[in-house]
Amino acid sequence: MSIAQERQFVVDGMTISAKQWGSSGVPAIALHGWLDNAASFDALAQGLPELQLLALDLPGHGLSDHKPASGSYAIWDDLRFVLAVAEQMAWPKFVLIGHSRGAIMASLLAGAMPEQISHLICLDGFLPPPEDPADFPVQLGRYLRDFAQLGGGDKGHIALSDAVAARRAATPMSEVAARLIVERGSYCGEDGRVYWRSDRRLKLASPVKLSLAQLHANMGAIVAPSMLVVADQGFGRLLTTLPATLLSGFEIQHIEGGHHCHMDGQARQIALWVKAFLGLGQTDD
Repeated sequence: MSIAQERQFVVDGMTISAKQWGSSGVPAIALHGWLDNAASFDALAQGLPELQLLALDLPGHGLSDHKPASGSYAIWDDLRFVLAVAEQMAWPKFVLIGHSRGAIMASLLAGAMPEQISHLICLDGFLPPPEDPADFPVQLGRYLRDFAQLGGGDKGHIALSDAVAARRAATPMSEVAARLIVERGSYCGEDGRVYWRSDRRLKLASPVKLSLAQLHANMGAIVAPSMLVVADQGFGRLLTTLPATLLSGFEIQHIEGGHHCHMDGQARQIALWVKAFLGLGQTDD
């Protein structure tokens, strides 16, 4: 079994933590989902020894720093951190793997910086549902009200098992997968209770959402070969709400399982698809 090395990067005065598997091979950066962390790629990394895989704890998640009081968790603001880490790794071009929120980030980055992304791989996530431009003031109002009402603190959980149960209640996943995420995304306080490391502001409304025209423009700018893995019991079902033209350039693979299927028994099959997609091997289907 490949053992991950803990890494740290300093970007804009913030510490960004990561897990790295492999010291040689194809450079790849992995971006986790909302309220997850780098541990969500533990299982998938075991099937990808050909990669130099760097899974980030995105700002406000896992072991990474929270943004300052004036900072924003709008999804595009995190893209600079990905590029800064790639620069510190001396990777002018790299494979980009994203799950859920990380897949949305990956798609946006592949469109905005096409010269830096060699391949785009999205795991049960792709793009957010388009927003009607007429709803802009309503969305911005949600954002402003959420921040105005932000208060209180994390009351914590009595034990790690309670935190695992709470994580599974929020997003259905196996106990093994939830425990991996919770162990990296929580800490034990002086009172013995278990508290979340993630920044509470991640749960607040986004200031702006993208329109259908903006999504089309972004996808039209992607030049990297692109693959999407859709989980039949995951968020992939939401893709049916998007115009088929947005997916016209993607190789699409369907797999049984839930939203975090890449953390469970399906990780082996997904790894085989990834290797074949990158020209590193063939699937055994």
